[in-house]
Amino acid sequence: MIFFDTNILVYQAINQDLIKQQKATSLIERAIDENKFFISPLVLSEFIFVLAKLKIIDEQKEKIELYRRFSCENIDLSSTYDSYNLCMKHGICKNINDVIHLKTAEKYCQKIVTFDSDFKKLQPLANIKIEIIGE
Repeated sequence: MIFFDTNILVYQAINQDLIKQQKATSLIERAIDENKFFISPLVLSEFIFVLAKLKIIDEQKEKIELYRRFSCENIDLSSTYDSYNLCMKHGICKNINDVIHLKTAEKYCQKIVTFDSDFKKLQPLANIKIEIIGE
């Protein structure tokens, strides 16, 4: 399975950068076709937040319903607490959501894909591959 960071979904849904949108679309479609697409409830929540903030949530309902089908049921307390401990140990708690993404991905997936270069600092702490698109 491949864990998709929120920004991949956002770039696919919103044309902010045509090259990133095309890359995100290709990655998502391939992963879905290969039955490897995975997100967490936190990714879905962040995606909904961005859509609501941009006031385009109504027109993205189909994508929300599609992505919901590829999410795990929950993020457990132990993953959240492990994320807290890891971020405290390394002084990266301002990135707690990214650390929660990492810990969730480690539980279900072989790699994370993202456009977010902040994940570089998580790579040494990760037990899975982190692929930063565009690097």
